[in-house]
Amino acid sequence: MEYINLVNRIVEAEHTAKALVHEAEEKQARLQSDLEAEIAAMRAGYFARADRRLELVRQTEEEGAREEIQRLDEKLHAALDAVESAYAKNKDRWVDTLLAMIVGVQP
Repeated sequence: MEYINLVNRIVEAEHTAKALVHEAEEKQARLQSDLEAEIAAMRAGYFARADRRLELVRQTEEEGAREEIQRLDEKLHAALDAVESAYAKNKDRWVDTLLAMIVGVQP
Protein backbone atom coordinates (compact mmCIF):
# COMPACT_ATOMS: atom_id res chain seq x y z
CA MET A 1 0.00 0.00 0.00
CA GLU A 2 2.80 2.33 0.69
CA TYR A 3 3.94 1.90 -2.84
CA ILE A 4 0.53 3.06 -4.16
CA ASN A 5 0.55 6.05 -1.79
CA LEU A 6 4.04 6.92 -2.95
CA VAL A 7 3.00 6.68 -6.62
CA ASN A 8 -0.14 8.75 -5.87
CA ARG A 9 1.98 11.40 -4.18
CA ILE A 10 4.37 11.45 -7.14
CA VAL A 11 1.44 11.80 -9.56
CA GLU A 12 -0.09 14.50 -7.38
CA ALA A 13 3.26 16.31 -7.22
CA GLU A 14 3.49 16.11 -11.01
CA HIS A 15 -0.04 17.55 -11.39
CA THR A 16 0.85 20.30 -8.93
CA ALA A 17 4.06 21.03 -10.82
CA LYS A 18 2.17 21.16 -14.13
CA ALA A 19 -0.40 23.50 -12.57
CA LEU A 20 2.38 25.74 -11.25
CA VAL A 21 4.07 25.77 -14.67
CA HIS A 22 0.75 26.58 -16.35
CA GLU A 23 0.08 29.34 -13.81
CA ALA A 24 3.59 30.73 -14.32
CA GLU A 25 3.14 30.70 -18.10
CA GLU A 26 -0.20 32.52 -17.80
CA LYS A 27 1.34 35.04 -15.43
CA GLN A 28 4.26 35.58 -17.84
CA ALA A 29 1.80 36.09 -20.72
CA ARG A 30 -0.19 38.63 -18.65
CA LEU A 31 3.01 40.43 -17.67
CA GLN A 32 4.14 40.53 -21.29
CA SER A 33 0.75 41.88 -22.35
CA ASP A 34 0.78 44.46 -19.55
CA LEU A 35 4.32 45.47 -20.48
CA GLU A 36 3.38 45.93 -24.13
CA ALA A 37 0.35 48.01 -23.14
CA GLU A 38 2.49 50.15 -20.85
CA ILE A 39 5.09 50.64 -23.59
CA ALA A 40 2.34 51.66 -26.02
CA ALA A 41 0.92 54.12 -23.48
CA MET A 42 4.37 55.59 -22.84
CA ARG A 43 5.02 55.89 -26.57
CA ALA A 44 1.67 57.61 -27.07
CA GLY A 45 2.47 59.99 -24.21
CA TYR A 46 5.88 60.80 -25.67
CA PHE A 47 4.39 61.46 -29.10
CA ALA A 48 1.64 63.63 -27.59
CA ARG A 49 4.22 65.71 -25.71
CA ALA A 50 6.39 65.93 -28.81
CA ASP A 51 3.38 67.09 -30.85
CA ARG A 52 2.59 69.77 -28.26
CA ARG A 53 6.20 70.97 -28.27
CA LEU A 54 6.33 70.99 -32.07
CA GLU A 55 3.13 73.03 -32.17
CA LEU A 56 4.59 75.48 -29.65
CA VAL A 57 7.77 75.79 -31.73
CA ARG A 58 5.70 76.25 -34.90
CA GLN A 59 3.63 78.99 -33.28
CA THR A 60 6.75 80.70 -31.92
CA GLU A 61 8.47 80.55 -35.30
CA GLU A 62 5.38 81.89 -37.08
CA GLU A 63 5.10 84.76 -34.60
CA GLY A 64 8.80 85.55 -35.06
CA ALA A 65 8.37 85.47 -38.83
CA ARG A 66 5.33 87.78 -38.63
CA GLU A 67 7.28 90.22 -36.45
CA GLU A 68 10.25 90.13 -38.84
CA ILE A 69 7.98 90.70 -41.83
CA GLN A 70 6.30 93.60 -40.05
CA ARG A 71 9.71 95.09 -39.18
CA LEU A 72 10.88 94.74 -42.79
CA ASP A 73 7.59 96.24 -44.07
CA GLU A 74 8.05 99.23 -41.78
CA LYS A 75 11.65 99.61 -42.99
CA LEU A 76 10.48 99.40 -46.62
CA HIS A 77 7.76 102.01 -46.07
CA ALA A 78 10.26 104.30 -44.37
CA ALA A 79 12.67 103.90 -47.31
CA LEU A 80 9.85 104.54 -49.82
CA ASP A 81 8.77 107.62 -47.88
CA ALA A 82 12.37 108.87 -47.90
CA VAL A 83 12.63 108.32 -51.67
CA GLU A 84 9.30 110.06 -52.30
CA SER A 85 10.32 112.95 -50.06
CA ALA A 86 13.65 113.27 -51.86
CA TYR A 87 11.83 113.13 -55.19
CA ALA A 88 9.34 115.81 -54.15
CA LYS A 89 12.16 118.01 -52.89
CA ASN A 90 14.55 117.51 -55.81
CA LYS A 91 12.40 116.62 -58.82
CA ASP A 92 12.81 119.93 -60.62
CA ARG A 93 16.58 119.86 -60.20
CA TRP A 94 16.73 116.18 -61.26
CA VAL A 95 14.61 116.88 -64.35
CA ASP A 96 16.83 119.79 -65.28
CA THR A 97 19.98 117.72 -64.71
CA LEU A 98 18.65 114.77 -66.74
CA LEU A 99 17.50 117.05 -69.55
CA ALA A 100 20.86 118.74 -69.58
CA MET A 101 22.63 115.37 -69.68
CA ILE A 102 20.43 114.23 -72.56
CA VAL A 103 20.65 117.39 -74.57
CA GLY A 104 24.27 118.00 -73.66
CA VAL A 105 23.77 121.40 -72.09
CA GLN A 106 25.24 122.43 -68.74
CA PRO A 107 22.60 123.55 -66.21
